[in-house]
Amino acid sequence: MLSSQFPISFSTTKPSENVGIEFASKTKNRKLQKWVANMKELCKPDSVYWVDGSTEEYNNLTTLMVKQGTLIQLDQKKRPNSFLARSDPSDVARVEDKTFICTSDKEDAGPTNNWADPDTMKATLLPLFKGCMAGRTMYVIPFSMGPVDSPFAKFAIQISDSPYVVVNMHIMTRAGTQILEKIGRTGEWIPCLHSVGCPLLPGVSDIPWPCDPKTKYICHFPEDPCIISYGSGYGGNALLGKKCLALRIASAMGHKEGWLAEHMLIVGLTNPEGKTHYIAAAFPSACGKTNLAMLVPTIPGWKVRCVGDDIAWLRIGKDGRLWGINPEAGFFGVAPGTSDFTNHSAMDTFASDAIFTNVGLTPDGDVWWEGLTKEPPAQLVDWTGKDWTPNCGRPAAHPNARYTCRASRCPVIDPNWENPGGVPISAIVFGGRRTTTVPLVTEAYSWNHGVFMGSMCSSEQTAAAVDAKIGQLRVDPFAMLPFCGYHMGDYFDHWVSVGERLGKKAPKIFYVNWFRKDSKGKFLWPGFGENSRVLKWICQRVDNNAKSKPTPIGYLPTVDSLDLKNLNIETETIQELLKVDTQRWIDELPQIRKYHAQMGYHLPTDVAHELSQLEQRLHFSLENIPTGNKKLKNWVKETIELCKPDHVYWCDGTDEEYHLMCDILVENKTFVKLNEDLRPNSYLARSDPSDVARVESRTFICSRIKEEAGETNNWADPKEMKKKLDGLFDGCMKGRTMYVIPFCMGPLGSPFSKYGVEISDSPYVVANMHMMTRVDDFFLPCLHSVGKPLLPGEIDVPWPCNSDKYICHFPDDPSVISYGSGYGGNALLGKKCYALRIASSMGRKEGWLAEHMLILGLTSPQGKTHYVAAAFPSACGKTNLAMLVPTIPGWTVRCVGDDIAWLRIGEDGRLWGINPEAGFFGVAPGTSHFTNHSAMETIAKDAIFTNVALTPNGDVWWEGMTDEIPPELEDWTYQKWTPECGRKSSHPNARYTCRAKYCPVIDPKWESPEGVPISAIIFGGRRSTTVPLCAEAYDWNHGVFMGAMCSSEQTAAAEGKVGSLRIDPFAMLPFCGYNMGDYFRHWTEFGRRLGKNAPKTFYVNWFRKNSEGKFMWPGYGENARVLKWICERVEERGTFKPTPIGLVPLASGLDLRGLSISSETMNELLNVDSQRWLDELPQIRKFHEAFDTHLPEAVSHQLSELEQRLHFAIQDIPTPNEKLKAWVKEMVALCKPDHIYWCDGTDEEYRLMCDILVESETFTKLNPRKRPNSYLARSDPSDVARVESRTFICSENKEDAGPTNNWAEPNEMKSKLNNLFNGSMKGRTMYVIPFSMGPIGSPFSKYGVEISDSPYVVANMHMMTRVGFKVLRAMKNDFFLPCLHSVGKPLKIGEKDVPWPCNEEKYICHFPDDPMVMSFGSGYGGNALLGKKCYALRIASSIGRKEGWLAEHMLILGLTSPQGNTHYVAAAFPSACGKTNLAMLVPTIPGWTVRCVGDDIAWMHIGEDGRLWAINPEAGFFGVAPGTSDYTNHSAMETFSKDAIFTNVALTPEGDVWWEGLTKTPPKKLVDWKGQEWTPDCGRVSSHPNARYTCRAKYCPVIDPKWENPNGVPISAIVFGGRRTTTVPLVAEAYTFNHGVFMGATCSSEQTAAAEGTVGQLRMDPFAMLPFCGYNMADYFKHWVNIGKKLGDKAPNVYYVNWFRKDESGFLWPGFGENSRVLKWMIERVEGTVDAIDTPIGRLPSATGLMISNLQSVNTTTMKKLLTVDQKASLKDLNEFRKYFSQFDKNRLPSEILTELDSLEKRLGA
Repeated sequence: MLSSQFPISFSTTKPSENVGIEFASKTKNRKLQKWVANMKELCKPDSVYWVDGSTEEYNNLTTLMVKQGTLIQLDQKKRPNSFLARSDPSDVARVEDKTFICTSDKEDAGPTNNWADPDTMKATLLPLFKGCMAGRTMYVIPFSMGPVDSPFAKFAIQISDSPYVVVNMHIMTRAGTQILEKIGRTGEWIPCLHSVGCPLLPGVSDIPWPCDPKTKYICHFPEDPCIISYGSGYGGNALLGKKCLALRIASAMGHKEGWLAEHMLIVGLTNPEGKTHYIAAAFPSACGKTNLAMLVPTIPGWKVRCVGDDIAWLRIGKDGRLWGINPEAGFFGVAPGTSDFTNHSAMDTFASDAIFTNVGLTPDGDVWWEGLTKEPPAQLVDWTGKDWTPNCGRPAAHPNARYTCRASRCPVIDPNWENPGGVPISAIVFGGRRTTTVPLVTEAYSWNHGVFMGSMCSSEQTAAAVDAKIGQLRVDPFAMLPFCGYHMGDYFDHWVSVGERLGKKAPKIFYVNWFRKDSKGKFLWPGFGENSRVLKWICQRVDNNAKSKPTPIGYLPTVDSLDLKNLNIETETIQELLKVDTQRWIDELPQIRKYHAQMGYHLPTDVAHELSQLEQRLHFSLENIPTGNKKLKNWVKETIELCKPDHVYWCDGTDEEYHLMCDILVENKTFVKLNEDLRPNSYLARSDPSDVARVESRTFICSRIKEEAGETNNWADPKEMKKKLDGLFDGCMKGRTMYVIPFCMGPLGSPFSKYGVEISDSPYVVANMHMMTRVDDFFLPCLHSVGKPLLPGEIDVPWPCNSDKYICHFPDDPSVISYGSGYGGNALLGKKCYALRIASSMGRKEGWLAEHMLILGLTSPQGKTHYVAAAFPSACGKTNLAMLVPTIPGWTVRCVGDDIAWLRIGEDGRLWGINPEAGFFGVAPGTSHFTNHSAMETIAKDAIFTNVALTPNGDVWWEGMTDEIPPELEDWTYQKWTPECGRKSSHPNARYTCRAKYCPVIDPKWESPEGVPISAIIFGGRRSTTVPLCAEAYDWNHGVFMGAMCSSEQTAAAEGKVGSLRIDPFAMLPFCGYNMGDYFRHWTEFGRRLGKNAPKTFYVNWFRKNSEGKFMWPGYGENARVLKWICERVEERGTFKPTPIGLVPLASGLDLRGLSISSETMNELLNVDSQRWLDELPQIRKFHEAFDTHLPEAVSHQLSELEQRLHFAIQDIPTPNEKLKAWVKEMVALCKPDHIYWCDGTDEEYRLMCDILVESETFTKLNPRKRPNSYLARSDPSDVARVESRTFICSENKEDAGPTNNWAEPNEMKSKLNNLFNGSMKGRTMYVIPFSMGPIGSPFSKYGVEISDSPYVVANMHMMTRVGFKVLRAMKNDFFLPCLHSVGKPLKIGEKDVPWPCNEEKYICHFPDDPMVMSFGSGYGGNALLGKKCYALRIASSIGRKEGWLAEHMLILGLTSPQGNTHYVAAAFPSACGKTNLAMLVPTIPGWTVRCVGDDIAWMHIGEDGRLWAINPEAGFFGVAPGTSDYTNHSAMETFSKDAIFTNVALTPEGDVWWEGLTKTPPKKLVDWKGQEWTPDCGRVSSHPNARYTCRAKYCPVIDPKWENPNGVPISAIVFGGRRTTTVPLVAEAYTFNHGVFMGATCSSEQTAAAEGTVGQLRMDPFAMLPFCGYNMADYFKHWVNIGKKLGDKAPNVYYVNWFRKDESGFLWPGFGENSRVLKWMIERVEGTVDAIDTPIGRLPSATGLMISNLQSVNTTTMKKLLTVDQKASLKDLNEFRKYFSQFDKNRLPSEILTELDSLEKRLGA
């Protein structure tokens, strides 16, 4: 059997390893070398030529073929550098019956392909290829499908014996040497083998077109993948990059890899405003695809640009949209029919540098074909080489004659045609050649409906296939029937799955048919350039701003929605083109179903469902029943019996119906038709003066439990209210028509929409509901009556209503009943009644929000769009904001909705919003071209106006509409009106109703079923004082509080005193359908579900006034300046200042360019008057108290926090400590900062620091989905660790510092430092950071105040200590340690800061006698976080010596046995000895638990009980990242999975962190800690060895419950250890406490990357305190001895451990969680339950003392090695110990240490 890897090894003999070496100079790829050598051996060419892709090569080959007679050079003047080829008559098109898909399983090829078994087919092909290239040259053609640098390109190698193929591949692909360079040694490539199958025997002359006329095979092996083609030299049979690779093989690859290879053109269509949509379109061959790709539009201002004319590869981009590339580099088009009229651009493209095949040759050396010119030439030589005349009866050119030309020559080539990333696809178009049935254009209802459209494509057969009957109709799904490389049913399913992945970002899908004919056989549509009119409609549909009508087969254009200007076409013709003949479609269904049936179980259910849906719609359209909903029918029937109408009318939602309602209303005198020239299709209504606004006093929430309605609603018992209403509704519609209005709140088909049916007796309601909703299982019953029945013969009034009014909502049995009013939201029950009051109650139960909010999309000049939802009480400019026209260049605003928003959490965890309405019902007074130009444009036609004035010329007017007031009007009460009459011409609540789709700034996604993602939420109100222009909430709950305290002047939209101030929470006071306190709670719970995905929240006030009562802010379009800042804040940019009420913009942070406003005015607009706010708090508190227990604690907490911040803000300095004030003042004078900031320790402040650090590029914000609220910092490479050589103990007496510390005379050092600190903070902010080392309130804590100019320090101190005002309050006038720090990098005026400022000159200085710390020049770790090693160890150790306690470099952990006994252990290890891993250890022994108290520092004191107690003075972990993983320290990994800072680690492409040891396999690509690109083989580490994470201890999953106990925890055992590969056993217990002190004094370990020195070097590190002891180490030993004396028999046991012992095979002990076995032995020793063996160095476990069961890597032999005491090695260590101790003054070194040394020596037998 042949190798399945054929043609890689297409040979019957096994090649040697040297095969292909001859081609080593051509390619480094051994696989390619071997393959070419094997093919050479098989095909036996005379020579092998590697194609380099050069122009010279192309010219040489064309010259060669001219000589051979394959090409004829055309006239150089008429057709420069162009040639004509004539093929053999048997080789003129695709040979579909000889085209095979060769898969292992026949089922994979499917019923639409010819299948062959791969091995069988290879066996068939092998003898054909043996010697097939004899006498010829074998050409090796490296080529790329797609731009060479595109990540979506595919590389291939074609071998061919046809120079005709080579020159065509030059044009159609990117071919040549550059591809070999891209493939390199190991790159992937697809083998393509081709031969014309015509070997040349010696002495035999070649023929112009060699081929095998009888035998042809075009075979595809998708499992390899590879292509083999034999016998044909023509088109796609031979140019294997085209249909073979780019469609058949690529479609199979795309199926596996999740993308689409399609037989599609791509065009870019640009409208006059410059907006471009890219469209991908699939047509079977000869359906005008190339003509469409290069179309020249006939509609002015529109442009078409070609990306590709034949093939598209489509992928889902990073933005979730569909993107497409053209994998080809040229055009291989059908020539016949191409002309300057049909395709001028193509004609220009092949005007030179082209190859023509099978066309006619004119006597003057040019080409010709049918359709090229109106008049044919008098004579030609035809495509077969025969003389031709027009009347000879033959075509001059073959119907499938072709031109080959370069795409780059196309005059309309799109500038993005070779963009590596492709172009975004806005719409997909299918089409075919159909003379009947299919209309001109149809839009699919959904993606799956579009897939169904593609699956039923049918067209006339073309000449592009050899075995086709021209004109025959065949189904050609997606125009891919000849080209799909796998099962067509699976292909349909792949399309469905791509749609699922695209979701709401899926392009719209359309179907077009240019070829519809009339009864005389003439085309109805002119086609060609006129097709641009259809494309324009398609683009407008994508933008949701073109009309359509639903039909059974999809949305069709209305006649007036197509741009037909200057097109000579009859209306009847257009109507015929857009006609859907339902019966014809029904007749065609069996054919579609039969075709689908052959797919068997491969046919996706979604496509089968669409066919069933189509059939159902078609049959339904022939019937007359509006619903099958029994519940609805019964309700309508009951309501008819109750209301007793004369007629019942079911609303169908058509435009015709709307016009009927308007005619009825004009006849009833309810409507006045406005001047058609001034205000087309628009009307004026005037209500009864008693019926002009909401009637809040008569609006009820009828819940079963009164408490559910809450204090802010009117409540009524539902049973009693229904009984009362039944009496009112009884016969209320006599003499009237009952209108049954089905409506949808939200886009039809949206999963978030809600349905309702309103019954009303008001045609005014019907007309308005047409505009405000989608008029077309659950539905909400909405019953409305004007309450004015008509007696027989009684004449109706223009505005019927009743003085007895009720608007009642029943949330438990959801329904709305409204009686007596015909106005606005009282009667349009889909609006406030359903969309807010009922929907808010539904949303609470179902987990979403129904809000009185606009939604707008704000797009920056860079094209980035943020959607904002904003809530304002009525008449606060909400609609003006929704349709705002920005005054700042380059920014655009698009309106999604102006009044109501339904908000849900999407699948991506973000907040998404839809506008449930379909129109605008806006307040007219005040609306003008200045205040709201877009609204004015929207209501310019097709509008209803209510209660505005009527002008003498038949138009409308209202106050504020124009600068000039008309001299005379008819006012809203029908009375004559003049400016002097003293009345308003329009009611203050006068309204307009109009359709949202007519809005010129409607957002293209306003009807997206999924809605739009909300980036920010804005609250606001009309406030003349107090509230600044804009403020950002500190967090979600603060934003909820902002919403809960909304207040505004009362508006005319509801009953009440106009202008009075009322609190209107969330602008929902009149509209919340349940208890407002529960509503607040629903918002807080919503925020918890959103988590880190929650939008930012803001509060705005456009209405602040000055002392003269004038507005300070111009408002309207200028509000865009505030929105811009809000968008910048969403992107974590934008400058601001923290205030008690939130983050307020700096005046410099607002874009005020071109705005004439003084700095004083801006300062006043942004001013926060804390006292005014304090004065207002009682009113807010009183309002909130009304909600009692329903008020969520989160909201009351925010009120308390606000009050606290306000009180604090009116103080100057946040401390009474005069010593602290004086020191800060002194440091300000010394360092000269630009600003001073006292740190308050709030979460808001932490986020502020992080924002500052992101903006300064010190921080990179990590991917919030992978690492919420976390950041990466990269330090300067010179500032990466402790600088021990520049760390000084500045004691007055040098001897007090000792020999192990660097000493400096304190006065000299202070003098030097003062010079360095002088002006060191210029250009920076001085941060004053009060902090506590230890729990606040603990008697053992110590306070400090660090002054620093580094926000990085502030952010880290937030995590590592307790910081802020709570510390100042606790500290009062007590001792604090002054800690002064500067990065030592002052900034000059205008100088740009660096991401990591630091100074080459570094000093870290400690002054123990007058305790303080001064650090200069470094911003890193313990050099800058002065609370850590500087205070908590060096200074604290000195303080502890004086006060009788210990400050130690120790972890503290609690070990609990299965019996529940807990012992606390303190352990000291030098850095990088696994201290943090031990602190958070996960035990491997059943029943034992470890809890962490601290991982690095312990302060230990003798308690009142005489035992040793310890606290962890830190609040966070500052750990070494490299080596940390889920295996080594799972708990640490959990701790910093969120809210963490990482320093000097690597950044992944996904926005997460990585370091050596984090995962077993390193990522393929990173950005390393220096900001450089990194790969595993680059030879560098990605993270610095001392890279760090900072995180909060409270997040640790194994944090001990007593970790913040003020008194600490009792210590049962002390452990010392180090990294020793020999000598030191696994564990040893000290004989006495002094012996334990000696153990600590002789600690030694390998050097780590955390300090200067040689990594791996061994050094003595007593107590792991060598770098950290703040005084003479000998005195430190003495202090330990004295502590032991005080402890006496209550002293803890002391141990020494070594996890790092090795033998020749590596580490002997597994460590990590297994260390719990050693800890268990220690605890058992403390409890006296296990024995030990005495040895010279201490007590060791017995062979059975350590539990090693289930420990596979350790056996008794290993344990023996681990517990062996090597006496010789130990004696050698003794010499090192003596040498080390000799550096100390004998008078200082405690005798107890020397005694222990002598005793050890004696025990070792020296």
